[in-house]
Amino acid sequence: MFLKAAFKNASVYVQLLMLLAIVACCMIGAVFFSSLLIISKVGMSPEAILEIQKNLFDYPEIIRGSLLLETLGIFLFPSIICAWLFSDNYKEYLGVDQPIYKPVAIWAILSIIVAVPFINLSYHFNQQMTFPESFSWLEKWMKEMEDANSQTFEAILNTKNISTIIFNILISCVIVAISEEFMFRGLLQKFFSRLIPNPHILIWIIAILFSAMHLQFYGFIPRLILGGCLGYLMYYTKTIWIPILAHFTNNFLSLATYYLFRNKPDEMQSIDTIGSGTTWWLSVASLALLFFCFSQIKKAGNQ
Repeated sequence: MFLKAAFKNASVYVQLLMLLAIVACCMIGAVFFSSLLIISKVGMSPEAILEIQKNLFDYPEIIRGSLLLETLGIFLFPSIICAWLFSDNYKEYLGVDQPIYKPVAIWAILSIIVAVPFINLSYHFNQQMTFPESFSWLEKWMKEMEDANSQTFEAILNTKNISTIIFNILISCVIVAISEEFMFRGLLQKFFSRLIPNPHILIWIIAILFSAMHLQFYGFIPRLILGGCLGYLMYYTKTIWIPILAHFTNNFLSLATYYLFRNKPDEMQSIDTIGSGTTWWLSVASLALLFFCFSQIKKAGNQ
C-alpha cells in the first residue's frame, strides 16, 4: 500500500524530521481550511475579514470550527500518518488494536475523579509561582497567553443552546481526547522510547511536552500531573483507549462543572478549591486513592 512502512528502518533522527515536517504541513492545511471557514461566513470582502480578526470573540462558531481543524491537523492526522510511515501496522504502533477490559476502564475513570483534589492543590501552588524581576517580561507574556486562552474558551463555551453544548462536548472531550492521546501517548511515547529506554523518564518527558504544548504556564503543573497519569495508563495497559477514556473523563468533568455552576460563582469557586486551603487533607487522601487506583490498573495489566 502507498508508502506504508516507508520509513520503518530510517534512523530516529530522520523519523523525527519527518514528524516535524508532517506536523508543519498539517498545520498549514488547518490554517488554510480555517481561512476557508471564515470566507464561507463573510465572503471575500477584506473589510469583513478584518472585522472578524478584530472582534474574533464575537464569532464563537468560527472559533469552534478553527479549534476542530487545528486539533485534527496538529495532533490526529500527523500521528496516524507517522504511524503509517514508521511501521508495518499503524494500529499496533498507536495501541489502537488492543482490547479494553471493563475493570481497567472503571479504575481509569475513578483515578481521574479521585485525583481532582490533588490536581486542585497543584493548580493552587502553580498560581502562586512568580518569576524574578529580570524575567518579568516572560511572566507578562505568559499571563497574556493565559488571558487569551481563557477568553477563547469562554467564547466557545458560553452558550445555552443544547445542540451547541453537545457540539462543544464532542470537540473538547471526544475529539481533543482522541487527537491528543494519539499524538502524545500513541505516537510520541512509542517514538521516543527508541531514545529513552527508561519508561518512567520517558513518561514524564512526554508529560512535560504535553503540558508545555497548551501554552498555559499557570496550569502547567496540574496538566503535567495529568500527562504523567495518562502516560502510565498507556504504559500499564498497552492500549491507547484507556488514556483516551481518562482524558475524556477529565475534560468532561471540567465542562460539566462549567455548565452546571456557571451562574453560581461561589459554588464554582468552592469546587475549584477542594483540596487546597482548609481542605488540604483531601488532597492527601486524593493522592493515596490515586496510587491505589493505579496499583489496581497495574495489577490488571500484568494479568
